[in-house]
Amino acid sequence: TADAATVLHEYFMKMRHSAGNSRDGVPITTRQLEALIRLSQARAKACLRPMVIREDAEDVVELMIESMKQVHTDENGSIDRRRGGVGGKSKHKRQFLEAMRKSGISEFKKSDLQQIADRISLPLGTNFHDFVDSLREQNEIMLKRSLDGQTFYTLEY
Repeated sequence: TADAATVLHEYFMKMRHSAGNSRDGVPITTRQLEALIRLSQARAKACLRPMVIREDAEDVVELMIESMKQVHTDENGSIDRRRGGVGGKSKHKRQFLEAMRKSGISEFKKSDLQQIADRISLPLGTNFHDFVDSLREQNEIMLKRSLDGQTFYTLEY
C-alpha cells in the first residue's frame, strides 16, 4: 500500500541522510531498501495478506533498526561504522586470508600475520589485534598451542 511505501521510503531517506552527514553514520545502500521491501512482503505473506500494509513496514523498520544496532554497535554502546560488512572490511578480510593461503606457511606466529598485513598494505593501524581476533571469532583462523606452549595460528577450513 502507499502507507507502507511511505514508511519504508521515509526510513530509508532518514538513514541515507544521517549516514551522509555524520562520521559515525552507518553506510546505507539501495540493497538495504530492497531488503526492507522483501522483508515487508514476507511479513505480509506470513500473515496471509496479498498486500503489504503499514504495520508490516513498521515492524520491518523496527527489525532493521535492532539489526543495525547489533551489527554496528561496539561493546561501549557507540556506533562503529567499521563493524559489519559495509565499508570494505570484508574485502580486506578476503585479501588477508588469500595472502595467508599463498604464503606457503601452514602455521603462523602473530608476527607472520603482521608481516602479511604490512605486505598487502592492510589499512588496520592499531586495530591489527582486533582484526586477528575477529578472524578467530568468525572461525576463519584458529589459535593453537604446540606441545612446548608456543601459540600459532592456522587457517580454518
